[in-house]
Amino acid sequence: MSAPRVLVTVERPLLRRISTPEALARLEEMAESVAFNDDDRAWDAADVRERIGGATTVLASWGSCAYDERLLDAAPELEIICYAAGTIRGVAPPAVFRRGVRVTHAADFIAMGVAEHTLTVVLALLRRTGQFDAAMRAGRWRDIGPPADRELYGKRYGIVGASKVGRRLIPLLRPFDVEIVVADPYLTETDAQRLGVRKLELPDLMRTSDVISIHAPVLPSTHHMIDARMLALIKDDAVLVNNARSALIDTDALLAELAKERLDCALDVFDQEPLPTDHPLLGMRRVLLSPHVAGLTPERRSRLTDEMLNEMERHANGLPLRHEVTIDQLESMA
Repeated sequence: MSAPRVLVTVERPLLRRISTPEALARLEEMAESVAFNDDDRAWDAADVRERIGGATTVLASWGSCAYDERLLDAAPELEIICYAAGTIRGVAPPAVFRRGVRVTHAADFIAMGVAEHTLTVVLALLRRTGQFDAAMRAGRWRDIGPPADRELYGKRYGIVGASKVGRRLIPLLRPFDVEIVVADPYLTETDAQRLGVRKLELPDLMRTSDVISIHAPVLPSTHHMIDARMLALIKDDAVLVNNARSALIDTDALLAELAKERLDCALDVFDQEPLPTDHPLLGMRRVLLSPHVAGLTPERRSRLTDEMLNEMERHANGLPLRHEVTIDQLESMA
């Protein structure tokens, strides 16, 4: 085992949120040396260039600068970037991979939390838990008005995007005996069979699914992919969930559709965050809102560094990485 020389670019306040004291002690024990960011902000590219010279390993997270050619020139010994967060599109451009630097990230670890949240809000909407709670607090017993509560069992569930989240969600749905259909241009028929799902084109999925959840990346081809035409295809009393990115849905078109009160919707992401206190979504009856928290509970967030330390150890021991990103994956990543 070759002990890594680690540069931690994450500022201390964030590092405390994504780590445990045990994880930081483990880092110091496993590394030949560790240089920490003791500032109250993430380092920009100039800060990193000044400090990265002898590092073989970088531990980064939200707020990281991009590792462009100029920064890489200052890092001749860099072997691996461990990104304790989700998407690495803005952090690791193709130049990183061309230099032979390996990249790993915690997106799959975060995806488990998003998948769990997705199932939670789907069940909450179908079973009308919010309305039942409000009715009881108002002194009414089972009086929630139409539509009635429903169950997930036996429904057709449409997943838009066979991403890490979409793939994590599939096994969570199995006990409900749902038919799972997926719309994703990158999903091959072979992969669909392996996942035990049926591949559909997006309009067919929108038209025929009882529940639809969106887990696609934001790319030029997916910006506002759920527009007025797609929203109009959704059948009455269906459930629509977006825990991915707000840019995937045309918000004006969504507001117009939700105003008809013909479907249920759960949203965790918004064009403007925090959501303004006068936003029309806040007054809509069949809408369940959460403040961009789907991916990370405090307990999951605190384990992000541990997950990346596992990857550091695998790299140091010449073992395959569990969460490695390749240059071929960049195009289709969030």
